[in-house]
Amino acid sequence: MKIKKVVAFVIILFLLGGICMNTSFYTRKREESYALLKDKYQITEAKAKAKTEKKEEKEEIQQENTQGAVNNPVETVEDNRTTENIIWDFLTENGFSKTQAAAIIGNMYQESGLNPARVESNGVGIGLIQWSYGRRAQLEEYAKSMGKDWTDLNSQLEFFLKEWKAGKQIWGENKFKFNNPYSVDEATEAFCWGFERPNKQKANIERRKQKAWEAYYNNVNR
Repeated sequence: MKIKKVVAFVIILFLLGGICMNTSFYTRKREESYALLKDKYQITEAKAKAKTEKKEEKEEIQQENTQGAVNNPVETVEDNRTTENIIWDFLTENGFSKTQAAAIIGNMYQESGLNPARVESNGVGIGLIQWSYGRRAQLEEYAKSMGKDWTDLNSQLEFFLKEWKAGKQIWGENKFKFNNPYSVDEATEAFCWGFERPNKQKANIERRKQKAWEAYYNNVNR
């Protein structure tokens, strides 16, 4: 009986050690991936610092504008966000991590250049994600139900979220990788092959990843 208890204790220690090692492995792997990809896309700490300084300057201006609005309620603070900023804010406010938001935006850049009025050269795909056929018709109907044209940015973002929550557009390994990515690159690839599903020869996956990293560093410290 005593031997069994000792064996059981050793097994428990082994399992706990394995869990710790596994957690350490994933943490190290994630950090290594980010370091390598930052070098690959020439993303430096100086750029990140510049973004932080820009954010602080923007916040100071917004504080001044807000104070003016308090003194004169008729005035409103201008929304000077870019389309990329708006999409980032929408995604992160609706449950997507910063890594996931960057991955989605990187794919949108390749699909439409972040132009919600973009129409595919063959006239089929439309919008940020280039919705086609049945999904295009659903987008158009959704925007119409909201009293908007399909080119409306917010309508497309809301429609995308509706599609995402339905869970029918991405599944299996790609869904797992997107929800548990080592890096922006992995999330970008998972979204590309799992949700967008473009022609592999025309997908331009490297540009998708580059734009995703740019979006990450443009917005992460805003």
